[in-house]
Amino acid sequence: MEKTQKALIRQTTIFTRLNEGQVVNVKELAEEFGVTPRTIQKDFNERLSKSYNIVNLGHGNYAFAKGYTIKSAEDENIKIAISLMKTLQQSAIANMSEYIDSAIPTLKKYEEIFLFDLNFEPIEDIDSFKVILKAIEWRVGIEFRYTKKDGAIKEVTAHPYRIANFKNYWYLIAYDLEDEKIKTYHLKSIERLHILYENFIANEDIDNELREICSTIDSSWYRGGKHRVLLRATNSAKFYLERHHPHSMEFIERGKEFVLISMRYSDESEVLSVVKRWLPDIDILDNPQLEKRLDDSLRYYLERKKESSSICEPTLRIDTL
Repeated sequence: MEKTQKALIRQTTIFTRLNEGQVVNVKELAEEFGVTPRTIQKDFNERLSKSYNIVNLGHGNYAFAKGYTIKSAEDENIKIAISLMKTLQQSAIANMSEYIDSAIPTLKKYEEIFLFDLNFEPIEDIDSFKVILKAIEWRVGIEFRYTKKDGAIKEVTAHPYRIANFKNYWYLIAYDLEDEKIKTYHLKSIERLHILYENFIANEDIDNELREICSTIDSSWYRGGKHRVLLRATNSAKFYLERHHPHSMEFIERGKEFVLISMRYSDESEVLSVVKRWLPDIDILDNPQLEKRLDDSLRYYLERKKESSSICEPTLRIDTL
């Protein structure tokens, strides 16, 4: 039997006894398994104590903490869920792990094992974040000042419904009372937020639209519109989109060399950003207006590059004698 198999059987046996409420002794275990006390101590230090709530009773004795047992796979699932939650939240709100630990103190967790390639925008204004959460929970309206991307400022009165993360950025999904439509608002662009303390009555049409949006939306561009465009992807674009296609894309036809994609969008910039990324391996098939916007955008870029190159081009000076 391989060394690793022996170690696994030994550690599983120790775990089973601890889970049954027994007190185990390092020296006695070493004699039973034919290893040194140092090996048993290593089992505790590097494996068992890192995964379970084990108490060192002194004199080489160990036991599970009082009231702590692993009853079933359900407990293990809870541990995994908590660890995932803690690992993910570290990217969003700093110092929240201690609150999770205080709420669920008896479970040893796996957060040191998980690694996510995430770079969430930090939620810096935690007080405003809490206000929005309460407003959603209590179903009350909110007012705030919102700064748009172009610098324009708008006073907004809205009914808040969800907090969402799109491509690592945090947004509020709310029903704008002035424009009478569901919109997204970047949390960092919200200022002077306060609750109206006036409950709004649930609207079935809005709730149905919201459920549909939340199940499919993957972009912060949502402004209430629903449009579709047909795209044809080949080569690298086909390879990537077949594996990482967003909710807004639906495959209409799959060929060996190409895929036809129906893409749902609210703002034309959503489509153009995808197409620009995968040129020349993607084409717009059924929207001349979008094709013209793409063409104009590329022409403008190339002209700017040409102008920039001519400005930076060194001038040859010939001195005459």
